[in-house]
Amino acid sequence: MKLPTDPYKGVRDFYPEDMARQKKIFEIWKIPLKKYGYEEYNASVLEPSELYKAKSGEEIVNEQTYTFIDRGEREVTLRPEITPDSRSNGRRSQTWSSPFPLRWYSIPDLFRYEQPQRGRIREFCSSCRYFR
Repeated sequence: MKLPTDPYKGVRDFYPEDMARQKKIFEIWKIPLKKYGYEEYNASVLEPSELYKAKSGEEIVNEQTYTFIDRGEREVTLRPEITPDSRSNGRRSQTWSSPFPLRWYSIPDLFRYEQPQRGRIREFCSSCRYFR
C-alpha cells in the first residue's frame, strides 16, 4: 500500500528555506511591538466549541471549522480566529496582577474549513494580533 505524500488539502509543509523566510518576516513584525513594550504569548490551538458558538455564532462552528468530539467526549474546535484569546486573557488576569492595558501579541496558526482557493487556504497564519 502506497502512503500519500501530499499534505492535507488546504495546508502546507514548511521546509527549512520556507521556515527561514517566515521566521525572518515574523522577526521584522516583532520589532515595533517589542519597541512599544508588547510581550509575546500564545493560546491553545484547541478550544471548547461553545466558546466560538457564543462569540462568533453557530455558523462558524457548524460550517467553517474543524470541530470534533475528543476522547473525553468534549466538543472542541481548532481555532479559526483569535477570539478565544479573550478567554485566556480573562483567565490570566484573574490569577496574575497584570497592568492594563495588556500589551500582548500573538502570531497564531489558525484553521478554517473552507474550500481552498487561490490565496486562501485552510491553515493560515494570522497577522500580528495584539491587545491593548
